[in-house]
Amino acid sequence: MSEAQQPKPHQPRTGRRALLLCALVPGLAFASSCQDGIVPSGAIMHPTPENLPDAGGPIIRADTVLAGVSDPQRVAEWATARRGLLDAEVVTSIGSYDGPDILGIVGDAAVDEEGNVYIQENTLDELLVYTASGDLLHRVGGSGEGPEEFRGIRRFDRLPDGRLVVAQGGGPVKVMELVADRYEFTGPLTDPATEPPAVVDMCALGDRVFIHATNFGGGEHVVHEAAAEGGGLLASFAEGYRSDFVRDRVARSRGRIACGETPPTVVWGLYYFPIVEAYRPDNTRLWAALIEDFVQGPVYQNDAATPTVAPYGRPTEFITGVHALPPDFVILQTLYHERRPAPGKASERTRRRTYLVDRETGNGGLVSDSLPWIAWIGDSSFVTVPSEPFPKVEVRAFPGRAAPITSEPATQEEEEKHG
Repeated sequence: MSEAQQPKPHQPRTGRRALLLCALVPGLAFASSCQDGIVPSGAIMHPTPENLPDAGGPIIRADTVLAGVSDPQRVAEWATARRGLLDAEVVTSIGSYDGPDILGIVGDAAVDEEGNVYIQENTLDELLVYTASGDLLHRVGGSGEGPEEFRGIRRFDRLPDGRLVVAQGGGPVKVMELVADRYEFTGPLTDPATEPPAVVDMCALGDRVFIHATNFGGGEHVVHEAAAEGGGLLASFAEGYRSDFVRDRVARSRGRIACGETPPTVVWGLYYFPIVEAYRPDNTRLWAALIEDFVQGPVYQNDAATPTVAPYGRPTEFITGVHALPPDFVILQTLYHERRPAPGKASERTRRRTYLVDRETGNGGLVSDSLPWIAWIGDSSFVTVPSEPFPKVEVRAFPGRAAPITSEPATQEEEEKHG
């Protein structure tokens, strides 16, 4: 018996459910999709009510002030943190149009305690390590089957002892250690006898490694803690997207995660939907928030017997980044994409929004709609990855916080260009 033929629990009338979703969050793009005839009249709209946060929960707003938090000190700290993100100065810039540090597709980046910059170069399946002044220190990886090579590099994290944890699409997550002057493979993060996790995102709390993968660990959980020492799965938590279809439980659960400390918290933002949740590693859900101005493209089922579809070419927004901002906040980024018809060719419009979220309550507000994609955040600096006019990696130092001594600061023209 196929999945579509399996007995189904009671399904609400599809027309009523579609109308409910159109009315429930009227600011979302699927509301206009209901009105302009894109979606069939009897479609089941997603996110379905059982996947939405409870009414009256925290909201991540487009306002540049924090609402929903009663503690004046926390509100003031939020405002200070927001200002720090906007006022941060570029202290290191790596990437050029036609030089030795030319970059292709940057998939991830980070900075260590010495100010060295780690860049995940997806085009070459490599990790590149530069000094704070822009000199190349190490090249790690390359495409291949060898122990120090990768097949479709995806994400990496750096542990406090300097080891690298590197996720790849075509094999297990690898743990790499600097030995003499090169990184060597020391073992897989998870049991090599089990199916490798298809890692969507990854974060670390000290030496605790958390991976977001929808094909791993069994059950309906999509965030997993793995042992950096010796490998193996320690725990699974965060219930994935609820659906009768395995395909939807996998695809619609994709997202980004961030690890916050004291107490340990993992924040998970769903890629397709305006939903952000926070969990303890013991599977306690702390809160579930909505992004109120999120422009969600239509995701729907034509009927109860078929999985969801998400038509291409419609205005759509995605959650593209979630990062902990020490000590008490979370940075959330979304990317809006719209293709607009033009005579003889297609034109595109994009917008990236950056939000600052209170990790304790889930309430948040807007930082900027001009900051580039943020790849990593630390105590004294964060890393942005502008793609225009060419790919580069920038380390931005927070004002008033200690930062590594680096190369010459960016010019005023560069700062204005990159926001």
